Amino acid sequence: MEHPGLSSPQAMGFPRFSASFLHFLLAPVLCAFSGFHTASYLVAGLYTWPRTSRVIVLTIGMLIFSYEFIYKNQSSRPTSTWKYSSFESVFYTCVLPYTIGAGALLVLAGLSE
Repeated sequence: MEHPGLSSPQAMGFPRFSASFLHFLLAPVLCAFSGFHTASYLVAGLYTWPRTSRVIVLTIGMLIFSYEFIYKNQSSRPTSTWKYSSFESVFYTCVLPYTIGAGALLVLAGLSE
């Protein structure tokens, strides 16, 4: 016989794991990837419509991802248990990795010359 509350995802700790996975692994990697490819588009100078639309969709996708999954998630949590505010969380989780990804491309472009 199965107990009603023991097999639910909340009882097994999945929401906490998925929030940590999202904040500390998935979001920084996606934002760094996005920053790298946006800087690649800007540095290469090949401004065709397919590349331009790809970068626009990538940028809008990252903005939506940052707002929906990082900012809203952080602002819905109680402030007494979390160290960072919503804006700080978005900065450390999304903006900083995006900048690091763009900087990585610039460093690689500088090394290749």
